[in-house]
Amino acid sequence: MGHSARVMDKGGAQDGCMDTELTYAECLDLLRSARVGRMAFCTPSGPHIVPVNFVVVDDSIVVRTTPYSALGTYGWTSRLAFEVDETDAATRQGWSVVATGRGEMVRDRDEIEFLHAFHDPQPWASGARVLYLRLPWTGLSGRRVGAATSTARTRGSAI
Repeated sequence: MGHSARVMDKGGAQDGCMDTELTYAECLDLLRSARVGRMAFCTPSGPHIVPVNFVVVDDSIVVRTTPYSALGTYGWTSRLAFEVDETDAATRQGWSVVATGRGEMVRDRDEIEFLHAFHDPQPWASGARVLYLRLPWTGLSGRRVGAATSTARTRGSAI
């Protein structure tokens, strides 16, 4: 993804919609501002998407899960996609950030203690969530959509 935002007026001036590609820095700021997202991964029975509490540590997303959950079983051995977003139905505006990469289990005891002390995701789900799973992203992208303002929309711009 480039480091500059683009505004695309896809429906013409009549509908006033905009679709803005977010910069890497904007994606990172939005990702760090959220606490709940969705992790997507594949299992032998097909794709799964689960809601997770998370934290951002360096260039990685860290979650806690149970070792015997679908995410705990398959997430640390496969490619993952993670999405966080926010929408406002009243204003018809929102944003979405997606991170992709290969999941890894955090195994180092010192790193787990550091995460627990300073960057613990604090799962909302009940039960023992003792497995720390990390997604060091290789891709981070996002976009903002919704009703355009006169300063945000560029008429006639192309993709």
